[in-house]
Order: sequence, then structure tokens, then C-alpha cells
Amino acid sequence: MPGEPTGPELDDLSLVRRIRPGDPAPRRLWRSVSRMFTSGQATRELADLAAEVQVPVHTGRRIAVASVHGGAGKTTVAAVLASVFAARRADPVLAADADPYEGSLTWRLGAPGEPPLERLAPDLIAARGGDLRALEPFLPRTGTGLWVLPSGTANPTLCSEVTRALSRLFAVAVVDCPPGLESRTAAAAMADAHSVVLVAAGTPDGVRATYQALRRIIDGGYGSWLARVVVVLSTSNPDGRAALLGDAARELIEHTGVPVVVLPYDRHLAAGALITPSRIGEATLVEATRAAGLALATARRM
Repeated sequence: MPGEPTGPELDDLSLVRRIRPGDPAPRRLWRSVSRMFTSGQATRELADLAAEVQVPVHTGRRIAVASVHGGAGKTTVAAVLASVFAARRADPVLAADADPYEGSLTWRLGAPGEPPLERLAPDLIAARGGDLRALEPFLPRTGTGLWVLPSGTANPTLCSEVTRALSRLFAVAVVDCPPGLESRTAAAAMADAHSVVLVAAGTPDGVRATYQALRRIIDGGYGSWLARVVVVLSTSNPDGRAALLGDAARELIEHTGVPVVVLPYDRHLAAGALITPSRIGEATLVEATRAAGLALATARRM
């Protein structure tokens, strides 16, 4: 109401103190020095995995990133996967925030979140018949060239409608769904996607909840849907990971026929702040690239 006091304006960086890189300084120094003389195993593995991310696609592939419940690290995984695709592919990549209201994907990627999707959608759909230049006035881009579709709509299917309309312009679209598999927005995005990355917290409870969700899908007669799914165990809490029997967790989920990728603990990602791809730890980057390759391979089969 006019005349009522308002809260302080929130600057995007006003809450951020210091964002550490994923690898500590001694490890980064050793990696830099060792690469002057030899190619390490992680470097060679990363190069092999990158080839899977760079495979040509004939039509745009949509990858939904979902989770059984909140706190799994879903948005972090979505941001990292989209950044991997943008860095490795020569063709355009889109990161879409399907959260109906205050999604954090845009903020984590360092892109402006205004105007909201509700206002952008008519112009974006109208521009779908053109080329990427027609989208430049509407969609922000990150420093790595990643195009970003912000959140902000009460329409549960609008994000899916827009990403589908823009698919001819983007080789890969990574869609960050709201938490929970039963929400209308998440259900619409997953139904429209060529593959689904299901993120689980790398904790005993995170694995338990995700396995039970997979079993419900199988027991309900929809087991064939799991052919589109890749599970990513996200380690944002080192204590939770220490309490988890990793091999047992992997075997439990793989028993459903779904492949599993484990993201190690990464200080840079765990900070919950702006993600700078060059500051992600090497081991994390290797596994994120593995997950991106698996998701794209699944999407190409659909």
C-alpha cells in the first residue's frame, strides 16, 4: 500500500562474502605444474567424457533436472550441467528455470532474473520462427555463452511450452524443475523432456527417498519410463556423505536399471552462491561431464 514502509533493496551480491574455488590452492598448484610435464588421469578422462557431451544432435534435446524433495542440490546440478554443455558445445545451449516463483537458477548462473517468464513468454514464442538474434533482446547470457530463461509464472506448463517452442534454436535445453515429482510444473517438464536427471542428496535419507520413488514408478507399471532417467548423487554435505555406504547406495539404485553418477563434495558449489565454472574442482567437473554425457545419450535415444 502507498505510504507503507518497504524492506531494503536486495543487491544480488550483498549476501556474498567470499566464494572459494572447489580445489584448495595446493591442489590447484600441483595440477598446474604437473600438466606442464604430463597429462594426468583426470585430464585424459575429462577429454574422453567431453566427447560424449559434444555429440551432434539433429533436433533440440530437452533435459529436465528434478528431485524427490527439496535440499537435494538440484539447482546446483542443473547449473553445472548447463555450464558443461555450454562450455563443450559449439552450438547454443539454454538453461531454463521452471520454478513458478523465486527460482535460484538464474541467480546462481549470474544472469538477471527480470523480466519474469510471464512477461517474456509472448515475445519468445513469437520469435521462435526466427534465429538467435531475435532472442537477444529478451534472454540474458552468461560469460560462457549460456542462454538463460528466468522463472516467474503461475502457469505450471508455461516453461515447458516456451522451451519446446525454442527447441529448434538450442541444441540442448536444461530445465531446472521445482522440487517434488508430483508438482504440476515438474510433471509437465519431465513429460516434455527427452531425459530426466534425478538429483538425490548424497546422504542415507536422500538415497532412501529416491530409491523408494523409483520403486513406486516400477511397481505402478511405469518402469519403462526409467529408461530416460539418470540419477546424480549430489554431495553438498560431507558429513552426510561420510554416513553413506557409497557402494551400497549405488548398487541399490542401479538395481532399478538407472545409471548413477556421484558428484564429490565441492567447496565452490556448496557455498550456495554464484557459480563460476572455472572454479569448480577438477574431480567434480569430471563427474558432472560424465552425468551430462549420460543425460545426452539418453535424450538422443528418445
